[in-house]
Amino acid sequence: MGKFVKERLAMGWSRWVGGLLSTALLVSCALNSAPDREHLVSGTVECDEVRVASRYGGRVEKLFACEGDDLAPSALIAELSAPELEARLQQARAALDEATSGPRPEEIASAKSEWEALTAELEYARNDARRLRELYQQGTAAKAELEAAESKAAYLERSAEAARKRYELLLAGTRSERIEQARARVAELEAQCAELRVTAPPTSATLEQLPVHRGDVVAPNQEVAVLTLPDSLYVRFYVPATWLSFLSVGQKIMVRPDGRPDKVAEGMIEQIARSAEFTPRNVQTDADRIEQVYAVKVRLPAESWLRAGMTVVGQFQHVSVPPPEYRKSGRYSGVSAQR
Repeated sequence: MGKFVKERLAMGWSRWVGGLLSTALLVSCALNSAPDREHLVSGTVECDEVRVASRYGGRVEKLFACEGDDLAPSALIAELSAPELEARLQQARAALDEATSGPRPEEIASAKSEWEALTAELEYARNDARRLRELYQQGTAAKAELEAAESKAAYLERSAEAARKRYELLLAGTRSERIEQARARVAELEAQCAELRVTAPPTSATLEQLPVHRGDVVAPNQEVAVLTLPDSLYVRFYVPATWLSFLSVGQKIMVRPDGRPDKVAEGMIEQIARSAEFTPRNVQTDADRIEQVYAVKVRLPAESWLRAGMTVVGQFQHVSVPPPEYRKSGRYSGVSAQR
């Protein structure tokens, strides 16, 4: 009987201990899955790039910067040469000057002299026709002579009128529409020639790559230089799919660089990827869905101690514990103190 009691007591004790351990495990899982911890995810700081080129191309004549130079806003990087384009510009400018100046005084004087000469000849023809009409009425002139004189007078009248209109047209000068057309052509060619001067964007930039050299022939829209914008920093963190319901655009994320743990930058979520990465597109199982990661782009402020290429850690607050597969991936940096 004593042995039976001891066995029953031992069995009850083991069940009680097992229940206590199960309860502790459930509590621990509940705490780990609750979105009340601050989880750390590593990433690398990047910056926006600008690729400058010429829309019309040409031969590289001069270079005004080297790789690694910090450039002022709109600083000149390279200058191309296109003689045929510059020749067309000179031709267009000459056409504009001609249109603006109008006819030369000699042309106006010549048109006036022609009109006056035709007017004098017309007057003589009219007098001759009048004289022949009187003679025809007296019967001393033939009808054919009268008709020829009247026809000549009519022809000279139309010629004198045309000469007068040409003279007045020259006095009026070039039409305003033609002047505007010539001016627009000059503006077009000036814009094309301005494209031969490759400049930096209207903000501070750093010349990252300069793949051309003096004498190279650059095709239209061919990349001349690659610039980075140090004041436009961001970092992409790759987070598990289970965090998507806790993140939103505009949410603040605290970022700490690995080399400066005393510094903290307040970033803001700018974009959350809609598609998963590093997993198959057609995900069928729960395990595959757990292993999905999504890119979260966090825009960083312009701080002097932040540079592109730095490794940083993002502090994601109020998110659930990532799955074990994600914690083994190398992106997960751990959990900070519970809040």
